[in-house]
Amino acid sequence: MTEDFEKIVYSDEVIAFTALASQYCNLVDRVAAYSQSDFVSQQHRLLSLLYVKTLSLPSIEPIDPEMVEKTVTQEEWDEVHNAVAAKLSKFDRYSEVYDPLAGDDAMTSLSEGFADIFQDLKDYLSLMQMGSPEMMNDAIWECVNNFKNYWGQRLVNIVRVLHHLIYSGAPLKTDDARTFERDDRPSWERGNAQSDFGDE
Repeated sequence: MTEDFEKIVYSDEVIAFTALASQYCNLVDRVAAYSQSDFVSQQHRLLSLLYVKTLSLPSIEPIDPEMVEKTVTQEEWDEVHNAVAAKLSKFDRYSEVYDPLAGDDAMTSLSEGFADIFQDLKDYLSLMQMGSPEMMNDAIWECVNNFKNYWGQRLVNIVRVLHHLIYSGAPLKTDDARTFERDDRPSWERGNAQSDFGDE
């Protein structure tokens, strides 16, 4: 049975998705080190790839979904949200469409969406890093389930706004990147000495 789970959790599709999830979290971790223009363009590319790679994840059933732990705290979510909001500045707020067929929309922020996606992907990476094949199986199931019900919609809404910013000629800053000192790392990264399935 364990061998069956290992074939799933170490499949090419899962490895590719996990590498992209790690890149996303690392980019958000270091948002201050990028210019506004670079952050927008890199996230536009990365989120587009992440959407496609999520669709390629295997369809599986959970073994014990009650054992899927949440590792990102409210404090960590707030740090991500505030850092991205500061970087995006006046471009942070946008009109989000929840149901395009019903015409529902409401004002929200890119930073909230980035933080929500970070939370789900960081939880996923933590479980993949520490878990048994069975726990990793459930981490994949949880991530895909959350993608279908929540963060997938947030992702495509964010990509829509980033596409507009890039191709409408929005005056994105190119000179606001700063040197990222090690002591300036967010609290969750300072407490995690190992990388998550990807290069730093």
